[in-house]
Amino acid sequence: MRPRSFTVRIPIVGALLLSVAADSSPTVPWPHGEPPTTDALAAAVTEALAIGDRERVEEFLEAAEKGEDGEHIQLSQKDIDQNNYGLGELARLFQFGDSFFGHEFRSEDGYGASVNPQLQRVHNGVYGGLDTFSCAGCHSVGGPDGAGAETQNAFVLGDGEHLSSANVRNAPAVLGLGFIQALGAEMSFELQYERDTALAKASETGNPVPLILESKGVTFGKLIVYPDGSMDTGQVEGIDPDLTVKPFGWKGNVARLRRFAEDAARIHFGIQSQVLCAQHQTNPQPEKLGTGDKWFDPDNDGKFNEALEGILTASAVYMAMLESPVMLPPFDPGLRDRWASGSVLFEQVGCSNCHVRSLHVAYSTWKEYPDLTGGPPVQLNLMLDGEQPKSTLVVPLFSDLKRHDMGPTLADPHDDPDGIPRSVFLTRPLWGLAESAPYLHDGRAATILEAVLAHGGEAQQSRDQFAALSSEGQQSLHVFLLSLTREPKPRVTR
Repeated sequence: MRPRSFTVRIPIVGALLLSVAADSSPTVPWPHGEPPTTDALAAAVTEALAIGDRERVEEFLEAAEKGEDGEHIQLSQKDIDQNNYGLGELARLFQFGDSFFGHEFRSEDGYGASVNPQLQRVHNGVYGGLDTFSCAGCHSVGGPDGAGAETQNAFVLGDGEHLSSANVRNAPAVLGLGFIQALGAEMSFELQYERDTALAKASETGNPVPLILESKGVTFGKLIVYPDGSMDTGQVEGIDPDLTVKPFGWKGNVARLRRFAEDAARIHFGIQSQVLCAQHQTNPQPEKLGTGDKWFDPDNDGKFNEALEGILTASAVYMAMLESPVMLPPFDPGLRDRWASGSVLFEQVGCSNCHVRSLHVAYSTWKEYPDLTGGPPVQLNLMLDGEQPKSTLVVPLFSDLKRHDMGPTLADPHDDPDGIPRSVFLTRPLWGLAESAPYLHDGRAATILEAVLAHGGEAQQSRDQFAALSSEGQQSLHVFLLSLTREPKPRVTR
């Protein structure tokens, strides 16, 4: 279970405004239009308390009958397919995903660390580690579904014993991910369409066709295609040769939210999904991994299909429907001027070269396809304008969703199994930055300014220009970055 804190989705300043409603000039501003009415705030508090009461009852039921809590994370994909979970059923899928995110895994669920000594704080190769018992246990800094503290770092791909053998990973916030997956899918489609069009042209003309790869204003280098269908990918930049944008993971190696949830469950809890098990039915218990074989029961706990495919779908829907970070400039006039100055400096020193302020989503319909059943995708609208989906959505994520070489200082100490160079990382979206300390892939930076000064490689010039700013300039840029935050909310805590 999550810590007993139930979020009321009304900004905290709204409550403050209501408390000074008799004052015609309240000192606390409302950041987005009019504050909620007293009735709306009371309804939100009532809803939060109801959620808390339901989770408290579930805890009692689990104590009275073992396994009761596990029922809330069991969902068959066939059941989703047959019931055609559409827009009217998204709330149910969200609840399953929320339960999975907050569930504390136990040995009866297949939690590998309880029976396999290879699952330790330092990971043993592709085996998982004893990192936490729930997703929410690490994703909590800045609020529910937030980032991880430095003490919650994962030590991945190690020898099971020595910290120096592992690459260190800090848990990022899981906010706005539906928009990010949609952007990645659209960018992949556009890049692959450009490639396929060039291949057709090369075949038709009998001549090589050079192609500048670009999607949504982001360039990914150059591709040369030949009449025989072969390609020279040596100049492709920031993406795999298959031109699939993978917007998740610090190294940019995961394309879909269901894979993100699946990998996290396997790595951090020793929980293997039904999909992973199905991939290796012919050789269910290979003695070793890393030989090209798919895994079946890598923690050797004798439990299979520990996470049904349906819960991967529900988890993807849950993460896609979570709130997106916002920009909240300071209200004080003097600080607002510093914020505006910092916004200009963000461009001048070159931060926006990689941390692109916004990308456009062409389609607001988000789809999640199952892996095994061949059933229909679950669909939801990422954004509505009244009753109609917006034709174009501006997503202010501050990232180009591209990999970049960050230099030797930030490089991992060990190779990555996907073959991504040690010093290469995905441009981390900056939205929500103010609430997600510590910073960088290994949590080494306690402050935003420390993170900026640690940049190197392709970001070296921008880093040096920032370092050359006056103290006032650096502070103004810091003020601007602190406006990239989450919508403030009160919480009901027991």
